Amino acid sequence: MYLTFARRLAGAAVALVVTAAATVLGGAVAHAATPRLALTALSFENSTVDVTEQYAANKLTWTVTNTDPDAYSVSGTVTMRMRSSITGELIGHDWVVRYEYQQTCCSDGVWESGTPQESTFSYHLPVRRYADATTATWEVTKVTITASGVTANVSGTRLQTFGYSFVAHTLIDTSGPTVEHISLHPSRRPYLYVGDGPATVTFDFTVQDAQSGFWKGSIRLAGPAGQSVTTAFTWERDEYSTGLRCGSVYGGDQDGTYMPCVIGVTLPAGAASGNWRIAKLVLRNNAGGTSTYQNPTAPSVTVTANTTVQAGGFAITPNPVDNWRDSAMTELTMAVSGATKGVSAVHVDFDSGCQQWGVPTVKADGRIAVPVMVYQQTAECQVNGIVVVDGAGRAALYGDAYAAPDPGLRITRVPSTNPPAALGATLAPSSLPASEVNQTSIRLTIQTQVQVAPVTGLSVYLYDADGTVVYQSGGGASQATDGAVTHWLYLWQPLEPGEYTVGFSLSDAARKSTPYNMPDNPDSRTLPGGPVVLTVTAG
Repeated sequence: MYLTFARRLAGAAVALVVTAAATVLGGAVAHAATPRLALTALSFENSTVDVTEQYAANKLTWTVTNTDPDAYSVSGTVTMRMRSSITGELIGHDWVVRYEYQQTCCSDGVWESGTPQESTFSYHLPVRRYADATTATWEVTKVTITASGVTANVSGTRLQTFGYSFVAHTLIDTSGPTVEHISLHPSRRPYLYVGDGPATVTFDFTVQDAQSGFWKGSIRLAGPAGQSVTTAFTWERDEYSTGLRCGSVYGGDQDGTYMPCVIGVTLPAGAASGNWRIAKLVLRNNAGGTSTYQNPTAPSVTVTANTTVQAGGFAITPNPVDNWRDSAMTELTMAVSGATKGVSAVHVDFDSGCQQWGVPTVKADGRIAVPVMVYQQTAECQVNGIVVVDGAGRAALYGDAYAAPDPGLRITRVPSTNPPAALGATLAPSSLPASEVNQTSIRLTIQTQVQVAPVTGLSVYLYDADGTVVYQSGGGASQATDGAVTHWLYLWQPLEPGEYTVGFSLSDAARKSTPYNMPDNPDSRTLPGGPVVLTVTAG
């Protein structure tokens, strides 16, 4: 990230740059008049600002022009930085302000007045209270102007013809940035596979600097045989919002007093196998103050190319598993070679629905066995990571979680091919007087066939002699070990004397369903043993 930042500054032009366009029509070339974009005014409201007692801002106002009469907008950026009065160098993070015609919000440049051909903008720059001396100079280092696909850059001596700078009276920064807890990101096991290509390990930490604010830093990882890798980083403002990003995480404040960072450090192909650790973390603040953490408290990473310890012959038995009614156990086995002092640990990770369930054991044939729990009704789960560690701390890695060779392991569920089936049903009571209909709970017992997938749902309908539904209920259902499914009918509304046929639809955990004795359902089947009838008598 720091390298990108440096390139951006190095690429700033020293004069006004305009891109021209040509239009080709048929065989002739027509040269349209190239719009000329210009910065015609720029100045700070105050030539000096004192921030030793309290925070203050200095208003910057600038005007840009465009000779294109058809232009409907103009936009750009203004970049400002602080210059040390001790070294004469620019120090600290740049402060970039975006502006656009008729835009007056969102913590950026404010359009004050004008047209797309000539517009004036302003911005109140919050002046940092801390520097490396009692004075510092703030400067506009670059202005970009964009309209109708044409961009102009104004920088260097071109800016010095304007009131591009002011002096700030500041407090002296007396401390460097500090870092909070360093961890791996995302939360993961501390192993990294480096095979034919590079691999990246990512660290998560937060930098704080209550005075001038955090600017940039670097991380150096040290590995076996004197190998090391150093990565520079800084924070950036999001291109399309006011959000800030350090590495791959958003957050913090533009003053840099608090900045969460998630920084990736890439090890090249062929990096030495073994233990890699953060040997040095360097943090620099906006006043140029530096904090260096030698061997900070942080997780180390074991790097491997699977050239010493290796695993193979992966198998899962039983597979598929029957976990329709309860969680099921299975076993992942493998053959391990090249281990010193035996195998000390095996870690298996799944995408979802399965979990390693205990420590590995050695079977009689020497294979390593890992118990695995497959949770109830998990349709399938993929092994996405395997770590094998020997007694010397060397490791072998497999699976997408480590961008390592795929072990090709997937646990599936025993398939259910048959829909739920009813063998018969009864009502209790099956007859009652009309006066007791809304006072009686009626038990419907359906005897079902016990199959692979259990019955999990039931919808019940009561039909009159004309086939009209006069009552319905339903919801989840539980299938007993003998196949019985019980459901209670609560007939809150009165029924006229007569016979009422019970129809129902069974559904199972495999999302299959079967309707019975439902005249309004063309797929309805006839209930074995005859229909279930509720008789309502007079009285």
